[in-house]
Amino acid sequence: MPDVQEKSRTRRADLDTVSRACGTLLASLPRADQRRKGEMYVRGLLTSPGRKTMRNLATSTDDPAAAQSLHHFISCSTWDWTVVRASLARHLDRLLSPRAWVVRSMLVPKTGRHSVGVERRYAPALGETVNSQQSYGLWLASETAAAPINWQLSISKGWLQDNRTRIRATVPADEDGTAGDGAAVQAVLKAAAWGIEPRPVVMDARYSALPPLVEAFTAAGLPFLLRVSGGCTLLAAGVGQGKTRVSAASAEHLLGLARGQRRPVEWIDPASPGARRTSLVAPLQVYWPGTPDARPPGSYAGSAAGSIRTTALGLPLTLLGTWQTYERGVRQVWLTNMTGAGYGPLLRLSRLTRRVETDFSDISLDVGVQDFEGRSYPGWHRHVTLASVAHALRMLGRQEASVGPAGGPGAAHRAGSGA
Repeated sequence: MPDVQEKSRTRRADLDTVSRACGTLLASLPRADQRRKGEMYVRGLLTSPGRKTMRNLATSTDDPAAAQSLHHFISCSTWDWTVVRASLARHLDRLLSPRAWVVRSMLVPKTGRHSVGVERRYAPALGETVNSQQSYGLWLASETAAAPINWQLSISKGWLQDNRTRIRATVPADEDGTAGDGAAVQAVLKAAAWGIEPRPVVMDARYSALPPLVEAFTAAGLPFLLRVSGGCTLLAAGVGQGKTRVSAASAEHLLGLARGQRRPVEWIDPASPGARRTSLVAPLQVYWPGTPDARPPGSYAGSAAGSIRTTALGLPLTLLGTWQTYERGVRQVWLTNMTGAGYGPLLRLSRLTRRVETDFSDISLDVGVQDFEGRSYPGWHRHVTLASVAHALRMLGRQEASVGPAGGPGAAHRAGSGA
């Protein structure tokens, strides 16, 4: 009997926490019924087992018509998801003290072709072309937690040219197509306009076209740390036998010449809290040719903003290689405009992608971020927005449970939720 009573008290406390948080994060919804349905949807994402269909979400309510009501709220309503995301971003920026903005691609295989943005595209992780929907999420990440705050669908201009498909998916008139890396850039730049403190943009760009990323983030004055392929070509001066010669060579070749500068760096694995690991790291100054209108990368402490200027060779960047202690070949290759940052902090920033992958698998998938069953553009955006709210509540709840009621992130969450 005491166990039953304790579980009942815990459940009531959880419900109260969701209500308080939704009261803050969904305050921009103009009507009371929209705020009520938004909370109902978030609660369903957190509590419904299995795939988050409208029918399953409705089981968390006592309303027999809830499935139809929630469908209308997501796909046909008029509330602005961008304002909710901005509110979530400011809320989490205050509570998490993130160290980076991490960009992560999300690929969802589809059987049909009627959902918004679905087309055949090559998936590097699978090594094949698949019928799929692709989007990019922007995550706030620290060593202990990560949460998505913005999303951008990848929609090609070719897909938008089919007027019947466009009308069926309710794509707005001002959406003219932002595919692939352009969608990743837009996810970052839109969030940068919300008034949250800029952080280094960290992204696995091995399969991306680098020029649009480097040029867009440079023009915006954002610090970045991009994982690149070893085959990307860069300029370097004073390496190899010709110490005064400028060389154009692959990143892997240049780092091979810098192997003698490798130093061990210890880091705590964000994917395995408490696990200490050691990597060998070597930095090398390189140049990105012909980048116009370069701006200093914000006020990030490691960016050495005053020295970031385009030279005759191009934009000065730092090429960072990491090796395992038992390997000869370079394991990872990173490129950054934070030329004043030490290679230890840069390595630890790069490892935040592991934190994002862990929380995506453990939390985002569980709250149904990929489970939208509709086909419309507004419906998809509203679903991933509320899934991001649910992710944040689950993540903060875990932090509260691990820290306890006396203080730390959990206490901050309680205080912030009631703001």
